[in-house]
Amino acid sequence: MSLRGQVATMALEDVLEWAARRRATGVLVGERGGRLRTLAIDAGLVLWASSSAPDEQLGQILLASGLVTEVGLADALGVRADTNVALGRILLMVGAVGEDDVTSALAAMIREAVSDLVTWTEGTFEFEPRAVASQGVIATIGLDVCLTVARRRVARWAQIHQLISDDAIRFFARASEPPEIDSPIDGTRVWGLAVAGDPVARIAAACGGERFAVFDHLAQLVAAGALGIDRRDGPRGESVSELAAGAHARLRTGDRAAALAMAERARTLSPGDAEARAAFAAAERARVAEVARALLATHRVPRLRRSPAEVAQLELTEVERRLIHRIDGRWDLLSLIRTASVREAEALLAIAHLAERGVVELT
Repeated sequence: MSLRGQVATMALEDVLEWAARRRATGVLVGERGGRLRTLAIDAGLVLWASSSAPDEQLGQILLASGLVTEVGLADALGVRADTNVALGRILLMVGAVGEDDVTSALAAMIREAVSDLVTWTEGTFEFEPRAVASQGVIATIGLDVCLTVARRRVARWAQIHQLISDDAIRFFARASEPPEIDSPIDGTRVWGLAVAGDPVARIAAACGGERFAVFDHLAQLVAAGALGIDRRDGPRGESVSELAAGAHARLRTGDRAAALAMAERARTLSPGDAEARAAFAAAERARVAEVARALLATHRVPRLRRSPAEVAQLELTEVERRLIHRIDGRWDLLSLIRTASVREAEALLAIAHLAERGVVELT
């Protein structure tokens, strides 16, 4: 028989405590503000957790953490749609990510889901007793263990939410460098992403889905006056200085592709600005070096994966279109880049972008 109710009259902490003591088996679904959280429990053990929030889903956590590429994730999602095999298992089968990385992300999802549910004061829930199948990658944690962790966090969560009220909050730098904070996560990465303008949910995803640790770290930065909360309504405005600073911050965290994208936006806004030019030059050098190591280490021959009709429908830059017209399956990558009518750096980055989008394959 299903158990359902309102969180205001039956706290989810009590429901989870009951499930842990009874070593229950079934699926618990909580809904609050249009968002869903789901826990699959087997004899008091949490097998998996899921959320309807995009940045809390396994694929996005692995992508934001840099553990899987956009192409690898898109391919895996396509296979999942066709086969109904769990995403984590597909990513492992195709070698897109390591098992330890998937297991760590799934364990974080379980811990964070229980910790969040315990803080709810409104919403609805339903527990349906039924057999629960594993989703193919094991990250099982005892529900009683999750509850112990969640209870230790409750008071701090209340303090955090007074400073950071929701997942969409963005920040801006009030200090040139962050203060030292005793934290289990990479503080440099958190600072760089926050200064670059990422919302808090995206920062948490980029840190392996460790929401509590990220929120706690950011709250300490806000309390120390190092970060301010951007309270402007609507899309965030982008100044040349902010974009240039964001590009440098992304470089420090190792996200060279994002750094180049921000630097390009800064240069587009103000082509003659010295700060924008410097940021672009630094980001381009770093990104070109990264791509060159990946693509030029072995002999490769680019080949088109799309028909001319499909290519014609794509949104491509002028450089990309020029290169596509010269890809015939005979030119090797290095020769193609060296003889291009644009700078070699531009040609290399354009080929890399075409490969990431699946327009070109490099064999």
